[in-house]
Amino acid sequence: MTVEQNQERPEPSPAKLAAQFNDWVEETEMPGRTMSYLKTGFLPEVLAEQEGDNVAAMIESWHGWEKGKTRPEVVLAVLKDEGIADLLAGLAE
Repeated sequence: MTVEQNQERPEPSPAKLAAQFNDWVEETEMPGRTMSYLKTGFLPEVLAEQEGDNVAAMIESWHGWEKGKTRPEVVLAVLKDEGIADLLAGLAE
């Protein structure tokens, strides 16, 4: 396997991200694990391609978590309050 092949990444799946987020909403997954799944599922990249004040709030909260300043539960609550479920559902269509 070449270095170039190693760097290929799958496309983000909004439907999968929505399902992973929903696991937290339904309290079947821990907040930290959910954040890990969302990160490896490329949620930051998905958000970076969107616009709006609600998206800006989601990104700001996410960056707080990545810098160790914001707890996972807080970030997930911001994502929920700012409409991540609807955003991902719209992108999955």
